[in-house]
Amino acid sequence: MSATAMAPLPLGREGQAFWEELIVECKRYAAAINGAVSRQGFPSEDLVACGHDRELQIRKSVCPSTCIKLAIEFFPWGPVIIGTVTGRQAENLDFSAEEWEIPLGKDLDGSVVAIFNEGRSFSPGDLARYVAQTFRRCYPAVSLPCECNPASC
Repeated sequence: MSATAMAPLPLGREGQAFWEELIVECKRYAAAINGAVSRQGFPSEDLVACGHDRELQIRKSVCPSTCIKLAIEFFPWGPVIIGTVTGRQAENLDFSAEEWEIPLGKDLDGSVVAIFNEGRSFSPGDLARYVAQTFRRCYPAVSLPCECNPASC
């Protein structure tokens, strides 16, 4: 009897490492948003919650609300970050839902990046920053952090 070896998925380990770093960065941005919002006097129920199991969820439940769900899928051609954004502007008025499929690939320097819209490449921190800016609609009068270094988050 012969054992059949399965070929490794392209960027399998690298994709998993990107995903794990993306989770860390998204949590960091959620904390930075909460810090900015808290300094403006918003109550605790207006803060952003961030958690993960198989998928990453970043959510503000009170209207205007936003729920971002991210997951990584491994296809034969490589890993893809799948994202959905839903929310409500008011109790009876939903925002238009958004969906993304962002493949991961190698940049010219060999780093693993998310390949977004017309070939723009995002590091995990860049993608987390992009995702975090979705919460602007929840806090229109608050200047949300656009850079988040570990010392200030």
